[in-house]
Amino acid sequence: MDYLYVKNLSKTVGGPDASFAVRDVSFTAVPGEITLLIGRSGAGKSTLLDMLGGLSVPDGGVIRYGDTGLWPGSKQSVREARRKLALVFQHPHEQLFAATVRGEFHYTLRPFKLSGEEREARTAEALELFGLGPELLDERPHELSGGTQRRAALASVFASRPRWLLLDEPTAGLDHEAAARLTGTLRDWTRRTGGGALVATHDLDAFLPVADRIVMLSQGTVVHDCTPAELAARPAMLGDAGLLLPEALALGSLLRWHGVDVPAGLPAPEETARAIAAALAAGARRGHGANADAGLSAPEERAAQAESAAASAHASVCAGSASREAMLCGSVGASAASGSQAAAAGAGSAGPFECGRGVTPAIEDDSSAAETVQAGTSDRTPEEVRSPESGTQPASAASGTSAPAAAPRPRALTVGRLFDPRTFWIGYVLLSAGILLQHSLIGLAVSAALTAAAVLLSQVPFRAVWKPLRAFLIFTGLSAVIAGLTLGAGQGGSPVGFDPHAALSAVRALSNLMLVLVLGVLFPLTVGYLRMKQGVEQGLAFLGKLKFPVEAIALTASLMFRFIPLIGGQWNRFGRIAKARGQGRSGKSGLGLAEFRIMALPFMFSLIRMADEFSTALEIRGYSRTGGRRTRSLTLRMKARDYAAMGVFLLVFLCLAALAGILG
Repeated sequence: MDYLYVKNLSKTVGGPDASFAVRDVSFTAVPGEITLLIGRSGAGKSTLLDMLGGLSVPDGGVIRYGDTGLWPGSKQSVREARRKLALVFQHPHEQLFAATVRGEFHYTLRPFKLSGEEREARTAEALELFGLGPELLDERPHELSGGTQRRAALASVFASRPRWLLLDEPTAGLDHEAAARLTGTLRDWTRRTGGGALVATHDLDAFLPVADRIVMLSQGTVVHDCTPAELAARPAMLGDAGLLLPEALALGSLLRWHGVDVPAGLPAPEETARAIAAALAAGARRGHGANADAGLSAPEERAAQAESAAASAHASVCAGSASREAMLCGSVGASAASGSQAAAAGAGSAGPFECGRGVTPAIEDDSSAAETVQAGTSDRTPEEVRSPESGTQPASAASGTSAPAAAPRPRALTVGRLFDPRTFWIGYVLLSAGILLQHSLIGLAVSAALTAAAVLLSQVPFRAVWKPLRAFLIFTGLSAVIAGLTLGAGQGGSPVGFDPHAALSAVRALSNLMLVLVLGVLFPLTVGYLRMKQGVEQGLAFLGKLKFPVEAIALTASLMFRFIPLIGGQWNRFGRIAKARGQGRSGKSGLGLAEFRIMALPFMFSLIRMADEFSTALEIRGYSRTGGRRTRSLTLRMKARDYAAMGVFLLVFLCLAALAGILG
């Protein structure tokens, strides 16, 4: 069987202070089952899916689909593994790029080299699976409604008949009815075909009823690997992933606490409704009337006996346990079987589901609040949420949300935040001017040393600098080759020769620009686009009295810097789509030549749409009218260290100018 086998998978992100996005992740997913990846935002779910889908190379570990290795693996092995899987991004309709829906299916099925008859059969089967008709094939994807686009995109993925589906937040943006249809389709597909599905999701209410296995991630590591039944029996495990109870579990636990005999696990809504009706009928028969609360008062009566003790413990736990608050929120209580006191109310005016901004953590038996806090640490074994007999009220949370976390640590003060942006503007201009004055090898070496020092001090990851630098180095090398070519002056009468002095002169002339380019890359990454704009506006504000369009120039410069990474991001996004749907035909991180031919037009359309949306946003915010007085959220003020830094920049410029004058 094509088990998905993951062993000790790790991936780091960032520059010098790289951190683990995924660390030592190991699990096995079984074909024919739906396995959920759950965790807070940033827990590593999408990074893990990218590696499992072959879009990202792990730093270490093993990924295997059956006997076929994706990582590590040969080129042929990787290709075979990727043909066994299909990756669906968070918004599937964004994967559409062909001129027609038929073209989408053709692109997806092209790697399989199917006959025309087989291709049409798979297309019809996939369309029928998602309730779409064959008349849709000649429609343009981007002219369809949003829901139809999503179904067409999913149908094109299912047409490849993958052994494994990797889905990233597939129910994002769907209403309850549409999400139920999607989960039902996924469940039917796994049972009918024997294929496996790995789903990264926050929507536990939608997927828990159909899931077979749950892998919980927290800070890039697996904290639990369990079944839905095990999770229903021990919902406190969700706290280890920083999550709160989904609505279904919270409602069931709440009803049990009130004495309703709700079936254990994840009962169907009909079963829960029957249990509520039975409890109400029992209460009416006991003579309490037909009121909904009349027959469900036993836990409340027990709780009322210990309200003051509960309030004291409640306040103690809430004050001292940020980690436990991030785990679960239930009422303070103890076992009814042991005759201990129970609590259902919070301190002050807090309701049954409140603990400051959360709710009260559960305390087992006669343990003190301090012991409960200790139980919430990372080296503990997760304890069960109290059973209905214990009288402990459960947590309540909306599905897809995370438990409130402890207060974040203050962000370290970086160089970009340490100085005023006007200081960096002046420094950038002075350093660039000094570098451009250099024409000697010594002057260029000194300039290169200064640029390297700036890179180190900026704390910007080197990979962010290397990408544009690599492109410029390639351009410099090609320019040197072209500059060194000579016609009719080769040795031995050769018609083509090469002049190394001319090539060296070209390299020397472009070296200044290369160093200025590096500084230009560092500037926005260190300071930030908004602060750059604020620096220009306030630094040149005095020119506004001369009717100089300071605001327009500042906005234009800021947008230029801002759109360069946005364009790069769109390029990478289309590269991911091409790689995910191309079944390994391109090993590049971006668009290869074969993919670019197909995606060039959609890529341009995406840029035009992005620019149109951005211009609309600017107009709404009043930027269509310049020259007016605006309210600033922040007024920049120069400090002593800023003047000292500008003095250093000026001194460096004077030294570079003197060096250029001496060496010529």
